[in-house]
Amino acid sequence: MDYKKILGILFIILGILFAVYPVYSASAVSLIAGISLIAIGLASIIDGFSVFSVMTHISGIKILLGILAILFGVLFIYEIDALSFIVGFHFYLIAIVLILIGIMGLFTVPDAKSKLAAVLIIILGIITTFLAAFAIAQPLYTAIIVGICLIMYGIIFFVSSIIES
Repeated sequence: MDYKKILGILFIILGILFAVYPVYSASAVSLIAGISLIAIGLASIIDGFSVFSVMTHISGIKILLGILAILFGVLFIYEIDALSFIVGFHFYLIAIVLILIGIMGLFTVPDAKSKLAAVLIIILGIITTFLAAFAIAQPLYTAIIVGICLIMYGIIFFVSSIIES
């Protein structure tokens, strides 16, 4: 069986699970992210102590990052919904980039059409900021949207594997 068919079927199944059971799927993502971060943090701390005598400044950074990873892992397991946090964080990053590009466009482009495009990019950045706040505030809707996106990607992979055959 082609890997695109398998991937398509897997995405469709995961998408249906995310859309039908958003609470459980968001909790599962948080649990998996938390456990992964704790494991990465422990590995980073062990790695930091293993090279402590050779490179003290690098090992200090590794130990600090390991402690931060463990703290975020515990937060994802017990407190924060990882899915909505990650999606909201990405939206905030995109919003900041859009707003900065728009502001730079206002000051660097000479013609009126380009200035209008820069203003539209700033407005899109502001809208994206509201989407980020909504994604963090409503984790259930974020899980449903992720499920729908997974189903769409699954269909795309599955159909493209049939067309290529």
